[in-house]
Amino acid sequence: MKEAKPAKTPLPAGSQLSQQHRDPLENATKYRQLVWALQYLTLTRLDISFSINQLCQFMHNPTFAHGTTAKRVLRYLKGSLNHGLMFTKGSLTLNIYRDSDWAGNPDDRRSTIGYAIYLGPCLISWSVKKQTVVSTSSIEAEYRSLALTNAELY
Repeated sequence: MKEAKPAKTPLPAGSQLSQQHRDPLENATKYRQLVWALQYLTLTRLDISFSINQLCQFMHNPTFAHGTTAKRVLRYLKGSLNHGLMFTKGSLTLNIYRDSDWAGNPDDRRSTIGYAIYLGPCLISWSVKKQTVVSTSSIEAEYRSLALTNAELY
């Protein structure tokens, strides 16, 4: 990976990981170790949270496509070594951003929800999670995202 070309994004645009990929990864243990290490990095790297959330869903049976995607995250990290959290002086306005996709997982149709909370210009909390139930509409997925965000605030 030292000679690998850096990637501009952690995931390719429009990519969807699925269990439908048929080519099993030869060394699933190395995949799991890599994803666990990347998961630890999400404590300070919000930009890879969604990608790692997606990769974690295939720990039990990773395929070649999942391994390639995990390596792409490494290539992205190589190109963004200077990225990180920055705390600066400013107003203490609370800004909250949240989103969800509706039935975005092609395997079980569950939605992925996430939020980012800023205090002034400083990111103080974020999360990306897969919903535990299938939302029957896009508005239900959005309400669930709102509920998750509100639970973090209170």
